[in-house]
Amino acid sequence: MILSRFLKFKWQPADPKTREPVAREPANGDPTLPDQTLQQPDPAARGAALERLDNLDRLGDLANADADAAVRADAQTRYRSLLAGQSTHSPPLAERLERVRNAADLDLAAFLAREAAEPELRLAALEHIDAAAVDAEALLAAIALQDAHPEVRLAALERIQDPEHLESIARQSRNRDKRLYRRVRERLDALAAARERSTRLERLCADMEQLTWDGESGPNAGRFPKLEQEWREIESLAAPPVQERYTQARARFMTDRQASAGRRTQRLELIAALETLLERLRHALEPNAELDAAIQYATREAPAAWTDLGPAQDAESRRLEARFQQRVQEIHDQERLLRRNHQRAERLRDVLRQGETLLHQPSEVREADVNHLRHAWDGLERPEPRERVRELQGRFDGLLDRLRARLQRQVQQRDQEWRELQELAGQLEAAAENGELQHANQFQEQARRKLKHNIGLSRAQMAAIEDRLQACAGRLGELRDWQRWGAHQAREQLCVTAEGLIDLEDEPAEIARRIRQARDAWKALDHQEGGAPKALWKRFNTACERAYAPCQAYFENQFQERQQNQEKKQALCAQLEQFAAETDWQQPVDWREADRLRRRVQEQWHKTGPVNRSERKALDRRFQRILKQLDGHLGAERDRELQRRQQLIQQVQALADHSDLRAAIDAAKRAQAAWPPTVQALPRQEQALWKEFRAACDAVFDRRQAEQQAVDTERQQNLARKQALCAEIEALAGDSGESLPQARDRLQAIRREWDTLGPIPKAAQREVEQRFETAVQSFDQHQRFLRRAGVREAFQHLHQRSRLCARLEALLAGPTEAAALAEVQERWSTLPPLAEPLQESLQRRYDTLVRALTAAAPDAAQDLRAQLERNLEQKQIWCVSMEIAAGVESPPEFAQLRMQHQVARLSASLAGDARTDALHDPRRLQEQWCLTGAWSAEAEAALDGRFLVALNAWWQREEA
Repeated sequence: MILSRFLKFKWQPADPKTREPVAREPANGDPTLPDQTLQQPDPAARGAALERLDNLDRLGDLANADADAAVRADAQTRYRSLLAGQSTHSPPLAERLERVRNAADLDLAAFLAREAAEPELRLAALEHIDAAAVDAEALLAAIALQDAHPEVRLAALERIQDPEHLESIARQSRNRDKRLYRRVRERLDALAAARERSTRLERLCADMEQLTWDGESGPNAGRFPKLEQEWREIESLAAPPVQERYTQARARFMTDRQASAGRRTQRLELIAALETLLERLRHALEPNAELDAAIQYATREAPAAWTDLGPAQDAESRRLEARFQQRVQEIHDQERLLRRNHQRAERLRDVLRQGETLLHQPSEVREADVNHLRHAWDGLERPEPRERVRELQGRFDGLLDRLRARLQRQVQQRDQEWRELQELAGQLEAAAENGELQHANQFQEQARRKLKHNIGLSRAQMAAIEDRLQACAGRLGELRDWQRWGAHQAREQLCVTAEGLIDLEDEPAEIARRIRQARDAWKALDHQEGGAPKALWKRFNTACERAYAPCQAYFENQFQERQQNQEKKQALCAQLEQFAAETDWQQPVDWREADRLRRRVQEQWHKTGPVNRSERKALDRRFQRILKQLDGHLGAERDRELQRRQQLIQQVQALADHSDLRAAIDAAKRAQAAWPPTVQALPRQEQALWKEFRAACDAVFDRRQAEQQAVDTERQQNLARKQALCAEIEALAGDSGESLPQARDRLQAIRREWDTLGPIPKAAQREVEQRFETAVQSFDQHQRFLRRAGVREAFQHLHQRSRLCARLEALLAGPTEAAALAEVQERWSTLPPLAEPLQESLQRRYDTLVRALTAAAPDAAQDLRAQLERNLEQKQIWCVSMEIAAGVESPPEFAQLRMQHQVARLSASLAGDARTDALHDPRRLQEQWCLTGAWSAEAEAALDGRFLVALNAWWQREEA
């Protein structure tokens, strides 16, 4: 350093102004002069040396790192000039192309695209120009119009996206460069077509997003297929996000459509439930918990559920809405009527209960109480129907008869009580005289009880009985003194029992229990009668101790076993302590053996039985202390193993991008072989490590799956087709009943196509198969629901006409009421028609009734009524048959008829008679029931209510 000032080059004058021309023109053509000059502190000298520097790397470093801004700018200018081929000292084109391809400087790329001498270099620079950058489009447009080489112009054009620039290029190149003009027109046409297509796709997506389901008769039901057809025409041209948007909107529409069908089904089910409840209310006599729950559901939960289904969207929904509200109002009205009748009946029952209480009260019943009860009954309103009133009145009349009978019995009972008390007093005196204390106590208690609950003895009679009882009290006291002597005898018996346990061959635990039981009995006697004599106690205690002696040996053996367990656990502790003390933890240790020893000892510790309670805590503390000590040494090795395996995981993870797949797989296998640790980590940590290691190995092994991409692609296509078939079946499940045959045919075709499709990805196989089965089940359930709804609706129409005929049959009981007949005829004409055979049969029944009611001769009505009375027995049989088929209990008065019918069916079955008639087939029973009338009207209505209950139960069982 001290001599450096004497070792300067000869061409390096002290004056910078002198050094600058020397740097520009080196003496004797020295090639090292620029590099030497660049080390000078003077910026002017360094700048002058740049004009002779041809090294692009050196120029790039100076342009980035020189301390002087002017030098950096000159270095950058020199660098760009050489790279653009503007200097005779520029490097070869291949070297410059390589630099341009590896460069990431956008400004440099823009400069080269404009100023590079070679077209190849300009083309390479265009690749680095980002069209999204500021002013990039203008630069590209200028190059497309002004560059001398046609390929460069076309390349610049391809990178322009702005329509305004493209239009400008088209105008300026129209008469100058036909090839460029044709290409720019193609680009503009393509952009216009893309905009039009994008607008059309956007409109379709927006229309589908705004499309809402407004019912089968709404305009959107016809608009949806048109949108679908238009979308399929251009679906392949849509970008994935647009396809996803349309698919989501379509799925939302299909979901709304299916939900609408589901809501209609739910509305019909709600209405059916309300109508069933309404029919029950019309035939109900008393409210009950089940009926209250059903009313609660119909008046609160069902309207809430109806509201949750949303407002009515079409005419059918509004019709169902009106029908639903009407049923709710009818249920409210019927409930009020039922409550009113129940309250009236309950008031009558309160009077009946008061009468029952009066009848069964222990005290005397008075005539005034009975009269008050009768007046209260007469002042109450009567409920409906009349049958209930007759039943309650009959109960009250019977109650009055029993009360009057009791009034008569009370007179007789007073005499009977007096005789019984005198008899008890005599028995008490005799028992006291004979020393029978137990019997005397019983007689005394009975006499006291009868005196307490007598119903009319006079004071003189009660005083006489009290005197006799008091006279016996002294004698009873003497007898109780003798009872204490009996306690001594009981102690004697306990001594005998304890002596009997001596040398008894039984389980020691059982002998100890019996000894303990005898001692408890002795203590109880001491508590009741006082202490026992000392000699007797000594005898009892000695016998107990002798009997307990063998048990003592048994319990000592148990103690020895616990002592042995204690020694085993102490040995385990000593084994671990010895291992910990003898092991030099600073030297190499067999960690696997140490870990196995710890686990084995801990397992033996838990398998060893219990120890003495006094030693257990200390022994447990000792064992836990040595375990903690061992875990301290094992923990360090465990951490080392943890780090080793984490490094192993990182190594395997790095193999995922290894170029040699075979070598990567071999390395992964070696890593698997090296995975087992010397000391295992905690179970949860061990599991997490293994999971991460397994994932890294799988990433290596999964690369072999690339060969199966073609198979996977085919499986994905099959999956998409199967999903489309599932969606089609799901759509079929929402079709109406009119298109049911076509839907079934389409389902069969889908099944055949499903069977011919190839495999799909296993991950989705279960879900898709389950979706397919669920869709088929939904379709089948929808079919069954439509059939069941049709059957129920047909029966409802049939039953409505049958009930109109029943109303006409009820008019046969008296003079014809013209208004009632006219009302039925008007109602008959408004009902929907039935199937042809049923319509004819029921019309004949109706016409017969109308003729009988309008005939002048009364014989016609009487003859018809006689025929209907004969039909009543047949309808009773049919009702029982339906109850048997539905599994519903028949009323007790029909139990014999039910038994006879069941025996007849069993006999026919054993005889091999397989015929099916209306008596055994519930479906034919429904028709016969509605086609056949009966009389009287009250009995027939009761039978009809039973039949409907059984029929509903049979329907529910069949549908289940």
